[in-house]
Amino acid sequence: MRTLRRRTALAGAAAIIGSVGAGAAVAATPSAPAWATTATQAYHTFGADLLGAAPAGQQLNLVISLAPRNQAAEAAALKAMYTPGSETFHQFLTPAQFTAAYGPTTAAVDAVTGYLAGHGFTNISVLSNHMAVTATANVAQVTSAFHTVISNFRAGAVNFYANSAPALIPSSLSGVVTAVLGLNNVPFPTPHPVVATKQAGSPNLLNGVAPQYFQNTYGAAGTPTGSKTPIAILTEGNVSQVYKDLALAEKNNKLPAVSMSQINVGPQSTDTSGQDEFDLDTQSSTAMAQTVSHVYLYNIGSLVDSQIDLDFATFVAQDKAPAMSASIGGCDIFPWVDGSMVSTDQVLQEGAMQGQSLFASSGDNGDGCAFIAATGVPSSFPGTNWPASGEFTTAVGGTTLVADTSGNRIQEIGWIGSGGGISETENPGWWTQDTDPGFSAEYVNGGRAVPDVGLDADPYGTPANIYVSGSVEGVGGTSLASPLMLGSWARMESAHANRLGFAAIDLYAVYDKVNPGTHETTPVGIPVVIPTPNPAAVPGFTDITLGTNGLYPDLPGYDEVTGLGAPNLAQLNKVIP
Repeated sequence: MRTLRRRTALAGAAAIIGSVGAGAAVAATPSAPAWATTATQAYHTFGADLLGAAPAGQQLNLVISLAPRNQAAEAAALKAMYTPGSETFHQFLTPAQFTAAYGPTTAAVDAVTGYLAGHGFTNISVLSNHMAVTATANVAQVTSAFHTVISNFRAGAVNFYANSAPALIPSSLSGVVTAVLGLNNVPFPTPHPVVATKQAGSPNLLNGVAPQYFQNTYGAAGTPTGSKTPIAILTEGNVSQVYKDLALAEKNNKLPAVSMSQINVGPQSTDTSGQDEFDLDTQSSTAMAQTVSHVYLYNIGSLVDSQIDLDFATFVAQDKAPAMSASIGGCDIFPWVDGSMVSTDQVLQEGAMQGQSLFASSGDNGDGCAFIAATGVPSSFPGTNWPASGEFTTAVGGTTLVADTSGNRIQEIGWIGSGGGISETENPGWWTQDTDPGFSAEYVNGGRAVPDVGLDADPYGTPANIYVSGSVEGVGGTSLASPLMLGSWARMESAHANRLGFAAIDLYAVYDKVNPGTHETTPVGIPVVIPTPNPAAVPGFTDITLGTNGLYPDLPGYDEVTGLGAPNLAQLNKVIP
């Protein structure tokens, strides 16, 4: 049954991937061995109208992703860090230690910056861990440096530019440069929580709860607050109102005031379209934790892949907080094509070695991804959402929660809008392979099952009452679930002296100890893992066994709607390694 579900999920995804590049313009083939490929392929525009070449003088902000060195040793060291009994168990690295052992060498960085400068790039800057180089250049300079083509397109009323040929690098930089990001300005969907509105004939379930009451839903009683743990949140645009709304929420909900500061990453903007999302992120995460030691807003100016990647890279390079939440998402195919998927995996693997976690919303389109606006119902465009689908991300799905006025659970099932499925492009980590219904060594790419856990998301169950521009709104979506998990994790990190590390590995370790998968080999010699057929209850999780997100049903044990289940913090805090 599991195998059938996987093949069904991948069939539609394969059709999407098969179409990539079919209509893209291709630059003249360079003479070997002068050029080498990167992870940045020709961008797929899905039928957008080609308007012509981008102006030669148009300025682009580039993020050049560099590959870590000693990658096999890095992978082995990571596994040892998360293996109980190992001499290095939870002995996390500092950014300086990571850079010394695994970061790109100074010579490699100098080769890249020298190459960029030689092509007229300006504002060249290197992240402290050497994992990314940022620079500014015009289209003519970019075209020359990376043997690509930048074109303008129109899709409906939206104009954008994108590379209609892959980004290449001199063969001398092969193995040094992973991807060239910033060759398109295609935006992610603007993140918004799902607002509960009264519908004719629906039950009166719109009297939401203040976010601190979710502490009762998820069994936080008896666990420490997050007072010893700083947290981080990805934000975008002008977030000045977010500070005011958080202060108002703290006052009216009688919660401790937390300190908050903004770290600007890349070019900034005055956009306020996502303010309600960032109100939700800050208020729900801190209220779930009761308090935290500090909140860092890693703020970008636009929701494009290159800036999102740089935001995560900066979070990791600075290592100011052990955990971050990102309530954003878009179809996997786009970051896979432009290279930001592999780039982000690289930097978040460093984060895991430093004891950091990224939580991300799995999406609100059910078994579809955020390509067609279909919030709260399954989408006609199949797939999972990035960055939730990332190998080194903890993906947070959604439930439909019915609770009393104090947040005590009456019933909780899988939410129809909970993003989930099998990624067609992203690989599962070794820690998920005992549970992952999509894992098989047969596939070079893909098989990462999403989500990892599930918390309240349905605005027509128990929404969260969030202050937006001074007024209360009842909201939901996996945009609520992810920061709730961030606040939950802050409590457990504080209880464990901030030494838990990458959440997904720890969570699956708890589950797999009770429900180890069965390792088998097919007749043709392909190793596969069959998840435990009759999974036992796991201390620390409330197994969600009812509901569906369209293609996938909630089942006993792991499923592609609510993952391992909803956390029970008091229990989980006792058994987590």
